Amino acid sequence: MYRISVPVMVTAKTFAPEAILADLRAAGAERVFLAIPPISTDEKKQNAINEKLASAVKFFRGHGIETGVWFWAFWVEGEHGFTPITGVNGSESRQEKCPFDENFLAFMAKHLAAVAAMGPDLIQFDDDLRFGFIDCGFGCTCKNHRAAMEKMLGKSLPEGSLFELFFSGKPNEYRRAFLQANGDSIRLFARRARAAVDSVNPAVRLGQCACLGTFDLDGTDPFEISKLLAGKTKPFVRLIGAPYWAERQNWGNRLSNVIEMERMERAWYEGNDIEVFSEGDAYPRPRFHVPAAYLELFDAALRADGSLDGILKYMMDYTASSRYERGYLSHHIKDEPRKKLLQEIFDGKECIGIRVYDSMKKAEDSDFSERGSHPAVVENQFFPKAPRMLTALSFPTVYRGTGCAGIAFGENARHLPEDAFEKPLILDIPAARILAEQGIDTGLDRFIGNSGASRTHFAEMEEYVQVQSSNGGFCRVTLKAGAVVRGTYDAGEDFPFLASYENADGRRFILLGFNAEIVSEDAWRNYALAAMLHRILAEMGAAVPVQCLGNPDLYILAKEDEKQCAIGFFNIFADDIEPAEAKIPGKWSNARFYGCTGHKTEEGIVIDYIPAYGYVFVTLEK
Repeated sequence: MYRISVPVMVTAKTFAPEAILADLRAAGAERVFLAIPPISTDEKKQNAINEKLASAVKFFRGHGIETGVWFWAFWVEGEHGFTPITGVNGSESRQEKCPFDENFLAFMAKHLAAVAAMGPDLIQFDDDLRFGFIDCGFGCTCKNHRAAMEKMLGKSLPEGSLFELFFSGKPNEYRRAFLQANGDSIRLFARRARAAVDSVNPAVRLGQCACLGTFDLDGTDPFEISKLLAGKTKPFVRLIGAPYWAERQNWGNRLSNVIEMERMERAWYEGNDIEVFSEGDAYPRPRFHVPAAYLELFDAALRADGSLDGILKYMMDYTASSRYERGYLSHHIKDEPRKKLLQEIFDGKECIGIRVYDSMKKAEDSDFSERGSHPAVVENQFFPKAPRMLTALSFPTVYRGTGCAGIAFGENARHLPEDAFEKPLILDIPAARILAEQGIDTGLDRFIGNSGASRTHFAEMEEYVQVQSSNGGFCRVTLKAGAVVRGTYDAGEDFPFLASYENADGRRFILLGFNAEIVSEDAWRNYALAAMLHRILAEMGAAVPVQCLGNPDLYILAKEDEKQCAIGFFNIFADDIEPAEAKIPGKWSNARFYGCTGHKTEEGIVIDYIPAYGYVFVTLEK
């Protein structure tokens, strides 16, 4: 069952439970999360908040709505003597407190017991159950964490910033101790939090919001922590990656990239014993900032994927009254019948497309020797670059199995399973270099250095494509005999940009002449590159299940079973598509169109019209 949860702010001056209840029912939401500000050491202030919270819990539960409480984990306000989190660069946080601090743990245990006594169904920690949420950089190197690391290492650590020691080069014992100490402290917090809830009400489910560093840099992962928090109840976790990121392209992410992040994170956990839901946040929520279309496209695409248990869907303003912004709610209600039909059609089918290989755990084994000494380089490893390229070019993706082919950029090459080499692999140059170090022949001969580029050239298509910005992320390389150059880039002279290669072991590779971690997206937002990748994969016997060229940010998600193929077309762009011509390899009979008109062709289908920021879907019978 796909569960819709909606957060509201209890302390808003306009908080009106009756009106909110009516909206929850209109939306079909079965769960509400009651959010409160950071916990304060000022007992009078906190008691007043808790009174409002207890009343709201009683109200919503009394009306049959599953009720969660949502607040910050490490962020504390007011006077106290708690140890601040100190980032890897030596900066102290003004708000966040160290989970190794026994006084802080006791303080939070007392608050958790008080909330659990109110009788909510769930308690959820906000985005700060991690290190470096606000103001101090990632990790913790406070006196408590230093002591833990020194005990593991059997020697002292230098004073000041430890970033260079941990992350300036290859894997080392200091980095391992840092990750272990960070993970141990979060595990300690989770166990103490569960014990505090159990002391009052063991039936309350306790969970967290996953965030960037929680999957790797914190020395643990959200799935491990969610089980510790859950105790004997069913674990739950909200993933990270929200529609509001797309409005500002936070960390370079477009809406399709955010959708892919959620799918990737879910695939990192193989089981079904944890309730996993998405972050449907349109922060700061009035549609002046983030359109409802982003939220609906996000929700619809993830329902088509089918791997998540629901969505935390932010449809109500946190400060204004529930009357103020009605657009998110009205768009949700209007589109809900179509999303339910989408779910029904896509349910039970398996995703098909190119397998994205992006490992959850990379920090401990990564080599940062050539990548510059800056914390952002380490932190930004979290953001997957391969699906950024694939979705920009409308390639459908998968995150389990081997797909029709595979793709791995950068450090992810260290974590490829053996069966990945059974299909063609798309690699950037850092990934090819890593495999070469492991003795795998990818066709790469010599890496000369990085450069900029002015344009790319695809001789087979007689196309020259200007590069607006490259950030120096193109790679000057030479290739081995047998490699076939299918595209070049101009850096004063021509260097390989796209090449295909089959080695003596029959392993097939497609090399892209850039470093995906640092090159700008202008390197791959390129119609000719999309067409050539389709051509090369088809030549290798790995034709992609859907090909629809020439439409920027047309996000395609495809699934099939033994009887039917279902394809969703999500136009995450300001231009209408009129028409959309898709090639779909294989023999198909009847085609049915949902939310659109179209017809079947000899090679696939034609969809007459897909509106800007809209979506349609099609089924084909085998």
